[in-house]
Amino acid sequence: MVGLYDREGVLRFVGNTLEACLDYAALFEIPLSPSSLQALPEPVAVRVRGSQPRGGRSS
Repeated sequence: MVGLYDREGVLRFVGNTLEACLDYAALFEIPLSPSSLQALPEPVAVRVRGSQPRGGRSS
């Protein structure tokens, strides 16, 4: 995953590929600088102790 940041450091877009971020930047005319694109870690599912699985019945 790749993040596209604007000049103020605001995350504008997260894409699966570098090309997706470049297409987004071109579409919205966001100027690219060397620090505009950054690889992001893959999300990881975290289980919280004591929580019920999703889809369970609640009363």
